[in-house]
Amino acid sequence: MASKKRQGKKNSGAGNPAKAAARGRSVFRIQAEAQVDALRHDFTAWVANQVPAFSSEQAAQAAGMELDVIGQVAGQYAENARSSNLFDLDVDVFGQSLAEHLGNLPESLAPEPIFTTWLDFFSFAQDRQLWEGPEENLEALREMLEDTLNGFAEGDAELCELLRATKLFTQVKAYAETLVEGVDMEDFSPEAQEPRAKVMQAVGLDAQTFDPEGPAPLAFNYIWSAGRMSVVESEGSVLRTDQDAYDLLVAGEEAASAQLLFEMAVGCVQAHLNPTFDVALRDEAHYLVLRNLLVTASTGREGDLEGLRRNCGPKVYDAVLPEAKLAMDSLADYGLITKDGEHYSIDERLVPIISAGISEVEAFFEEAG
Repeated sequence: MASKKRQGKKNSGAGNPAKAAARGRSVFRIQAEAQVDALRHDFTAWVANQVPAFSSEQAAQAAGMELDVIGQVAGQYAENARSSNLFDLDVDVFGQSLAEHLGNLPESLAPEPIFTTWLDFFSFAQDRQLWEGPEENLEALREMLEDTLNGFAEGDAELCELLRATKLFTQVKAYAETLVEGVDMEDFSPEAQEPRAKVMQAVGLDAQTFDPEGPAPLAFNYIWSAGRMSVVESEGSVLRTDQDAYDLLVAGEEAASAQLLFEMAVGCVQAHLNPTFDVALRDEAHYLVLRNLLVTASTGREGDLEGLRRNCGPKVYDAVLPEAKLAMDSLADYGLITKDGEHYSIDERLVPIISAGISEVEAFFEEAG
């Protein structure tokens, strides 16, 4: 906020709107931020009145969080509209400014709270009789926000339906159901055999042929990773279902359920891209080759296979290519991509899941490097 910025040397321009504007922050943005800051006391009182159960500290915290969101979008609006008046907003410019703000939002942040926060702000402006623009503009702004929220809700419901129809969901659900009481996966005593066998069966493995001394089978890694990202907690070698998360995973069509299902699928994609969860040259080559196949499936355009083969080294590339193709078949079997003969494609609604999985594994290798 402008009013809280530390003063610099005399005549340095700190706190001076004209000089701040020359450094990239317009007078309108600074004025809008100051206007939001000036509303803090009144807005906190309004929040406290809306939620009587809040203590004064809770009301101040909630109001502060919402005003921070308001200030970010308001600053962008002020730049675009060349106006800092937040109580007489141009509907089209506000929509443009909100879209620009959302475009810069990190993937980890959900956009819905931004819309509900602005709806709260407009209710506050109306209740306190602060709105100065035409009433039809206020109604249009509210309708824009509510329609978008409804769109998000429809998208959440669609994603829930889509992912719950996959084999991945069926296996993660079965896997979680075997872990309600907790299972120690490193306990090989006779009494622990049956619980461990049920876990293996849930992910599609035969407990009789499973070698506890060998590496974990890929099928287990895939479901373990999907569960870890969504409904299963671990304490050392003990795996246990998070019951609250499980309830959201299997029922509901709201944002929380959609987010858990999304994370479940991302976890599965990550495990396909890096099944060993290691950073050896061969592991990175597997990731690069599979990433190339997934990008091709998404865009329909072949990547630079020869360049990739040179970068990985012909011997390593030739070794991991069959494994990457098997991983593509596995992703298709789980329902995250589609296979038609030798051709793969990805439902556009699932592309963000594939992209998120790729980004996570890419970051893993970059951090390790």
